[in-house]
Amino acid sequence: MRNSVARIISLVLLATVAPIPGYAQAFDHGNSVDVCNKGDIDLHYVAFGTNDSFFGGYTAKISAWHTVEPGDCEDVALSGYETIALGFLQVNNKGVRGNPVYVLEDATSVGSTEWAPALLCVPTNDRLSDDDTHGAISQRYKPPCEEGFAEFKMSFGVIPNGNWPTYNLNARGSDLLMPWPASSITPSASETRTSSSSSSNAMSNVEIAARILLGAAKGLEDGKIRQIASVCESSILTMAFAFSKEGPTQACKCIATNIVKQEPATVVSGMIADIEADRDFETVYGRVPEANVEGYLESCITPLN
Repeated sequence: MRNSVARIISLVLLATVAPIPGYAQAFDHGNSVDVCNKGDIDLHYVAFGTNDSFFGGYTAKISAWHTVEPGDCEDVALSGYETIALGFLQVNNKGVRGNPVYVLEDATSVGSTEWAPALLCVPTNDRLSDDDTHGAISQRYKPPCEEGFAEFKMSFGVIPNGNWPTYNLNARGSDLLMPWPASSITPSASETRTSSSSSSNAMSNVEIAARILLGAAKGLEDGKIRQIASVCESSILTMAFAFSKEGPTQACKCIATNIVKQEPATVVSGMIADIEADRDFETVYGRVPEANVEGYLESCITPLN
């Protein structure tokens, strides 16, 4: 791992300290954005792209549904569009179809800009491809939704700017999902005969249980991020932050968040076990493939200009 880390740092320093004129242009792959499915089930997605029109104003396009199979990577960008916002759908091992939200620190938060909406109306069963002015598309697919469509939460937005960013997501069959659309939850005949108050209490208990489970999972995840980030903050990796806008604390938290959210659970568990056994940085981070560490470093560091 020592040689790997040294190589990664040298690559990052080369990119941040000594850019070569024309280098970016030579490797400009356009507006490609790769999403890699590191999980064990299909990852379905909706894409919303915008572009600055030659005649003034903005155009937009919405497209659904697309799939990234387990172990595969797909270019999710819409051809001819400068931005891309993505929302995801997956079905877990219990057959629950849900709309999970993936939040990434190195991407634009949905709802913070017009080109990355937080909610869209998308078809519950059919495919969709529609393009028009940004205003027309936004009006056409904003809630309240028409019949056959349902509110769909988007996850994040990206302006690739020719950098060809890659995002690794874990779509796992064990994920806890809330059914989408909500109206697809149909009570049985016996349930419809119960009193409305009993049904209301039962639903409330289900919602409370789900919130507790989600909160506990979030707490465990945050704890893992803190542990993995602390090892990074006192390691040789800090050399790579000297010529970046981020300090060790911010950059290491970003790297740790990517690892916890995107690496297999077995890798993360192994890293935590190594940390609790007081093993060194090279052992802990040696569990993550070198190419992945390199990718996390590059995505979490902004060069000083």
